[in-house]
Amino acid sequence: MTKLTLHIGIHRTGTTGLQRNLANNRDKLQAMGIAYPFHNNNHQEIAWQLYRGELSGSTLRERLDAFARYRQIILSGEDFCIHKSLEWLDPLKQAYDVEAVIYVRRQDHWVMSWYNQHIKWPFSRRHSTMTPAEFLGCLPEFHWIDLDRTVGRWEAVLGADKVKVRVVEKGQVTDAVADFLSLMGVPLAEIDQDNSTHNDSLPIETLEFARTAGLMDMKPGRRLVVVNFLKEVGKSETYTGKTLFTAEQRHNILEQFAVSNAALARRRFARDELFLEGPPDDRDLYVEGTLATHGSFKDLMMKTLAFLGKER
Repeated sequence: MTKLTLHIGIHRTGTTGLQRNLANNRDKLQAMGIAYPFHNNNHQEIAWQLYRGELSGSTLRERLDAFARYRQIILSGEDFCIHKSLEWLDPLKQAYDVEAVIYVRRQDHWVMSWYNQHIKWPFSRRHSTMTPAEFLGCLPEFHWIDLDRTVGRWEAVLGADKVKVRVVEKGQVTDAVADFLSLMGVPLAEIDQDNSTHNDSLPIETLEFARTAGLMDMKPGRRLVVVNFLKEVGKSETYTGKTLFTAEQRHNILEQFAVSNAALARRRFARDELFLEGPPDDRDLYVEGTLATHGSFKDLMMKTLAFLGKER
């Protein structure tokens, strides 16, 4: 049977870069017997159509029939991980050898990156105007970061041997693109690598400005200009913030998922700790509301003029 590999997320684990590299190398992958179907960079639309019930597993199977001549098909969409019902997998399992690959990230780091994403490129008006402290109250909405439950849901349908769990952090997986291609048996030397950062986070110190700038109401082109400017400003040596959350807040986040993380670590890695990094601390903490202490008005004006000069 043709193998069908579903890269299911989670968000903010290098998914954009992975999808861009897969899409850019469609022809080379096909020459290796691997199909990355359709024409978009990712398969998020498919994930959402399945989630909303607008697409059935049977219909998706029919769409994939055109690629069944390849030895392997890859679908990549980080919103596959939000699915609570996976009944749509049953028709696919009848025609394909289905496996899932999921990349996981320590929850305190993930929440910071997820907040940044909501502010930088908003898709929820409510979340995009929240302060960092308010955003922490939304953790129950992001059910997929209960990693043991999320992985277990896919294991129940596909079997544990068909679900690959990859831990993103220093000392484990540091390059999701290289790691995923290695899992697929694709030598890095045989593809054209694009290591550019198209979905990197905004500098921490600029988030409070972005949050109040009304980015959600801007057209994408105008929004991109603002985002690029804020990234340019962030290159200042005075901008060193790494997190908006205190060590205490981050400890509280991890405490909420301690049992789940430990269960997944024991089941999949035969150890007690899923993440091996040391505990949170307050190094490089940026306290919202103190932007003025990180640069003068003159500095900001000069950076604005320099950026606008480049944009002309």
